Amino acid sequence: MLAVNGDHLHIRKVVSPNSLRACRTFLKQDPITNILVLGDLYQPLFSVSDIYCAMEKHRAVGVCSIYRAFSTPSIVFGASEPEVKRALLETALKKVSDKFVSLCTPTDINLLTQYSTLLHLHHEQQMTANFPKQVKHEDVEVTKVQKNELEELNSFYTQHNAEAWTPIQFETGPYYCVKQEGEIVSAAGVHIVTPQIAQLGNIITDEAYRNKGFATQCTYSLATDLASKGRIISLFVRADNAPAIRMYEKLGFSKKRDISFLIMQKKT
Repeated sequence: MLAVNGDHLHIRKVVSPNSLRACRTFLKQDPITNILVLGDLYQPLFSVSDIYCAMEKHRAVGVCSIYRAFSTPSIVFGASEPEVKRALLETALKKVSDKFVSLCTPTDINLLTQYSTLLHLHHEQQMTANFPKQVKHEDVEVTKVQKNELEELNSFYTQHNAEAWTPIQFETGPYYCVKQEGEIVSAAGVHIVTPQIAQLGNIITDEAYRNKGFATQCTYSLATDLASKGRIISLFVRADNAPAIRMYEKLGFSKKRDISFLIMQKKT
């Protein structure tokens, strides 16, 4: 049990409705910064995540999540004091056996490398929009992916090595696509949907169909659908992916903050 500011800090796994509400309330104070761990507190992602909450005087002061939908688990944090984050990390590392992924702020890299070996690092940025700008490609027909098309969508993403895709994400929120000759050639969907914010992802176009506005129109349709329900729209993009960044800027997205993507090896 850690003492922070003279008070005792308890790290607890989130299992009860009361602790779940406490964590959501804490994270909703800054949904943009806390988007990853906030998203794991909603179904279906909650069912494949282990959530740990730092409690001080019966209130949440920090939250972390271990997301287990992929073969390599990911550990992400909400915004909190450094010593709270350290206590959460020490708890989370006891629950993973080998490698893990983390998306974090650049200032958190030093903390993570104190406990684990850095295997890979690349830089991303978070971009947000309250409502997308329309970019017209009138000859592009975009359709919402239906439940009976999930197998086809999964095949498309598998063929295109979509690293952040798992079929459980289809339960999270909408996916939109463009088809040519009855086959999906471009698609865009979500990683996370909460009442406050949605995280877009899996935006991919087959190489033979690029530069036709397909990804732009899929993203616009998706973002409009989500924003119409009052959500902030967020996405992560590699900092060196200039074409994608230009596309998102045309749609009204702007950079919010820098993100670091790490693959770590747990120290024994």
